[in-house]
Amino acid sequence: MGTTYETRRGTLYNERITFYGNVIAWLVHFLFCILFYRLDLTLLFLSNGLSVIYYTISFYFVHKRWYGIFFAGLFIEVVYNAVISTVILGWEINMHYFILMMAYGVFFMPSVSRGQRIFTTAIAMLIYSLLFIYVSDGIETLPIQIEQALGLFCILSTVMMIAGLSFIFESAVVEVTDELEQSNERLQILASTDGLTGLLNRKVGHEQVSKAIDKAAHEGVPYALVLGDIDRFKSFNETYGHDCGDRVLQQVASILSDVDGIVVRWGGEEFLIFFSSPCDNFLTIAEQLRQQIESIPLYYAGERLHVTMTFGLAVRTGHDTVEEIIKEADDFLREGKRNGKNQVRTT
Repeated sequence: MGTTYETRRGTLYNERITFYGNVIAWLVHFLFCILFYRLDLTLLFLSNGLSVIYYTISFYFVHKRWYGIFFAGLFIEVVYNAVISTVILGWEINMHYFILMMAYGVFFMPSVSRGQRIFTTAIAMLIYSLLFIYVSDGIETLPIQIEQALGLFCILSTVMMIAGLSFIFESAVVEVTDELEQSNERLQILASTDGLTGLLNRKVGHEQVSKAIDKAAHEGVPYALVLGDIDRFKSFNETYGHDCGDRVLQQVASILSDVDGIVVRWGGEEFLIFFSSPCDNFLTIAEQLRQQIESIPLYYAGERLHVTMTFGLAVRTGHDTVEEIIKEADDFLREGKRNGKNQVRTT
């Protein structure tokens, strides 16, 4: 489960981080192109223009999931532009913050090993330190308003990129966690229900009936267990085939599932029903079920099938085990089978 979860989370995260990262980088460098063109800074204009071209091509790397190539190009491009911009415009322009962003962002990049992350971070920190030591004033001087605006833009861009990386990672975790919870719910349903009828299977049904008995006995409410068996079920399989038998089981299950209680496919053509009621009208309910099963038509291969069911009804007002009550209901069921079938037998 952990491997599947991590793989799915990684795939979703890789796709998003590379695509949106590429989009953001393209937009940032496109804005820098316009800015440096207006400022007549030819070298920076050309450098950012090449970056725009690279990130346009890089969409293909993202599409092909060539994450190693994508990251290598991203690192080289970001560090190169940060260095050349800092050297030309000076430390105060804050272009160096993009190197810090890469040192942080490398830990979010796909298909990068721990060793590569540590090495990349070390290189980024070394370059950043050298810039801090050796670069102060730039070669070019910008108007103070433009320098301040550009410096603020670089800081905000770095913060937004770091926040974006964290948000994409968190959203991928949340989405995959939701998918995992939904998968677990589906697995739980599959594990607790009978695949043919959609009713509870025997194991889970036994657990739920046992809890329901404890609750009814504790509250002093009368309750009953009904064990039902489809009459002459074997003949449906022998005469029409097992598909016909499945249809019979499904129709009976559909009728029984309307009961306000717990309905279990107990095994083969047997069904177990639990219901509780202060009115103690269990025999009436069981008889209504018997009549419904007999009266609702079922056609197979152009023929109407005569489906009936025999029930054994065991009623309680106090605590008893599931096994003891089922044994009593089963005894009544056998009695009904011996006495002509298609009936409800109880005390």
